[in-house]
Amino acid sequence: MALESPPLRADAQRNLERILESAWVVFADRGLDASVSDVAERAGVGTATIFRRFPTKDDLVAAILERELERIRDHAVAAAESDDPAAALTEFITWAVATFIDDRCLCEAAGGELFARPRIEELFSELTVAVEQLLSRTQAAQAIRNDIVASDIGFLVNAIGHAGMALESTAPGAWRRYVGLILDGLRPEGATPLAHDPPTARQLHESNAKALRPGGSRF
Repeated sequence: MALESPPLRADAQRNLERILESAWVVFADRGLDASVSDVAERAGVGTATIFRRFPTKDDLVAAILERELERIRDHAVAAAESDDPAAALTEFITWAVATFIDDRCLCEAAGGELFARPRIEELFSELTVAVEQLLSRTQAAQAIRNDIVASDIGFLVNAIGHAGMALESTAPGAWRRYVGLILDGLRPEGATPLAHDPPTARQLHESNAKALRPGGSRF
């Protein structure tokens, strides 16, 4: 049975919050190539201070990914409880793609080895459940085709997020065009049978992990 960590002193808690906020800004802007030294400089602490709390760079990145996934999960839960599930689904997909594009770290890390960590897997499962609930309510309202599942939404958000991030410096906001196309394609009017079963969560994870290996492609 895991023991709970003792609560931090007020000054130590402030230090931790400053480190995590600085890490989020640095990694969101520079991606996984950013260094712990970059974070320490922004936070105004020494690298030793960070490594005392986070023994490796991966531990620090995992901590900010947990925070970001908590935020996405909470957004999905709120959408699933909306009085207008169709509007909530549209807003959630648009918001999720924008979040990927604004957070280079999340975009680059999605599906990689860090997503196999227990807490991140738990948060991803909770997010999936919330998206399933949102889809179920939207389908009950006959506002989305009945053969769409949560992994389809994850695939589409991931695909537009990666492509949109690459385009953002030369064609800012172009990703919104493709979100619009996808939203139109999700509607039940004129839907035809899909040619393949949806990928499982495990298949999506393995494909992303392969793409992130040296020599792999993100697209």
